[in-house]
Amino acid sequence: MSYNQPGPYGGQPQQPGPYGQPGQPGQPGPYGQQPQAPQPGYGYPQQAPPAQPGYGYPQQAPPGGQPPTPPYGQPPYGQQPPYGTVPMPPEPSGGKKRTGLIIGGVAVVAAIAVGAYLVLAGSSSGSDVADDGPHKLTTPAKVIDGQYQRMGKDQGPQDPSSGDTKDLATSGITNAKSVGGIYSTVDLSDPETLKDPAAIAGSKAITFSGLYGKVKDPEAALDAALANIKKDSAKDSSTKVEFVGAAQSVSPPGLDGAIMKCQQAKAPNAATGKTDTQYMCMWADYSTLGFGVVAEGGQGVDLNESAKVTAALRKDIRVKI
Repeated sequence: MSYNQPGPYGGQPQQPGPYGQPGQPGQPGPYGQQPQAPQPGYGYPQQAPPAQPGYGYPQQAPPGGQPPTPPYGQPPYGQQPPYGTVPMPPEPSGGKKRTGLIIGGVAVVAAIAVGAYLVLAGSSSGSDVADDGPHKLTTPAKVIDGQYQRMGKDQGPQDPSSGDTKDLATSGITNAKSVGGIYSTVDLSDPETLKDPAAIAGSKAITFSGLYGKVKDPEAALDAALANIKKDSAKDSSTKVEFVGAAQSVSPPGLDGAIMKCQQAKAPNAATGKTDTQYMCMWADYSTLGFGVVAEGGQGVDLNESAKVTAALRKDIRVKI
């Protein structure tokens, strides 16, 4: 019904009320009071809604129990990230998952989906590795002669769940804590960096995840971890990682008292849409176990360079207790 048409029963035309609904004309109030002012119609200036909190401010869960969408890489509302997952900082503006341009596709997958990889299973086989005493893994602000800087804040070590603790104990790893991080020669928190092709092309990065505690048999733990990575990836199609051949034993300079094997892997890079090939180099000793994925300009490097950079990282993040 048009608002200029007569009302029902021949009455006066109705006027639009708030939001286009028919409103009531002002009527005298009881006891001779002045009529109430009509409510403003559609299009009348309304009061401004309360300001929304800025990015990163704690959000309230909306009605209906649906949680707000978390920033890129963060766990869903009210949930904890999987044990062993490398913390991913909020995605800077300038493109979805642009960090993939610097750390590479395999590293992105490893950073997000590594939760179960370091929960091991395996039997002791005896390792020819020197025990240099208890050590822990840390995430200092800079590593490798200060060339690489940490992405985001120091998240500190994570404690495993009771279930993970049992699984780790079964594989001979006790008192375990998990640590992870991403390091790059450029500032990954700066959106302008991710828009600069020259900065991306000249960048170097290493993504790592590891744990520390007491490792009964480093060689058995390393082999079991690599086997679990392949097993879990085969079961979970969302990871989209393809492993190429068998892991290769390496002895890069500075490894000192540990064993290392590097596994070549392929994964799609969400930032470029292309498949990246990188090496996942894993080390093990009697108190730490972890892996690094090295990239230059978002692309994988050769076996020797991957092993060399991962060994250099281990030397800087492994601290005597």
